[in-house]
Amino acid sequence: MKKPSYSVVIVIDRLDRPIGALPALQKMGAGERTREIFVCVGKNPSNQRNAGVKSCSTPLVYFLDDDSQVAEGTVTDLLSHFEDRRTAVAGGPNLVPPDAISFEKTVNAVLASWMGSFSVRFRYASIGSVKEATEKDLILCNMMVRRDTFLSEGGFRTDLYPNEENEFLNRLLHKGFRLVYDPRGAVFRSRRKSLGAFCWQAFRYGRGRARQMKVYPCLSDIIHLAPLFFVLYLLSLPLPWVVTVGPAWQPFLSLLKSLGWIPLALFLLGAVGTGISAASYHRRFMDAFKVPILIFLRHSLYGLGLSAGFFTSIPQPPLEVQVYKVQKGGNKFKFISVRAGKK
Repeated sequence: MKKPSYSVVIVIDRLDRPIGALPALQKMGAGERTREIFVCVGKNPSNQRNAGVKSCSTPLVYFLDDDSQVAEGTVTDLLSHFEDRRTAVAGGPNLVPPDAISFEKTVNAVLASWMGSFSVRFRYASIGSVKEATEKDLILCNMMVRRDTFLSEGGFRTDLYPNEENEFLNRLLHKGFRLVYDPRGAVFRSRRKSLGAFCWQAFRYGRGRARQMKVYPCLSDIIHLAPLFFVLYLLSLPLPWVVTVGPAWQPFLSLLKSLGWIPLALFLLGAVGTGISAASYHRRFMDAFKVPILIFLRHSLYGLGLSAGFFTSIPQPPLEVQVYKVQKGGNKFKFISVRAGKK
């Protein structure tokens, strides 16, 4: 079988910690093994990936996070979609590892559910069949791109992180390129291991989405405003008890007191139902209680993150990046420094 002509780009903030993706890549069969691997070190993941792509010599580039564990057959499935010249990007879900701790599996049950993630749940579970995708289906920790298209379209915005891939994918879609979601093309990747980390991730993703909408607004982004309206709705619930109105408005105020809680009750009913379903399917009894709480926190903190993103400026992170080409040396990996954009 002809060796796949693709390179791997991984970003990391420092080189003195383990890169879990590397051993998994080395274990791949000869028919799927990458031609070259670049690790890009810095504090600006978008710019790091841009620099990594410039250093590649292959027509296809596979973006992985440092802890992405590529599943057997994933590369073959993703590569097959580039036989169509219109295909610019192909990707699949990132799944929770089988040996993950209990909290990670509970988090994954939230992320992969409709109540927890709505349309973006495809990123966290192998759902459905191969389809033409949007930015809501694909995720950067498991995404293969056509190198010439990536470079000609300017790559990722260096002032966006996270959500840099969402803005990039929207640009491609609006220019007529084809994006593909393949549920078979999966990687395994750990989830947040603590409640604090989960909450911070939800807030950061909401803030990133707001920043993305500020620089490249799309009509399809309207659905992502739902958590912000949810937060505003929660804040409005106590108002009937703290505001004073005239007699003419008393009937309306009484109606608001009695009916204003119905949307929250329906939301909690859906969250509890998701928890019961997750507990039954995964045989983890406590998920019936944990999942609804995490769903509530995810949407609330995402909404707060949206608010923060809309009303704060977009920072410009540092652009310094060092690109290393990875070579296997015995039982260790060697990192050979290269100039970004040079082979």
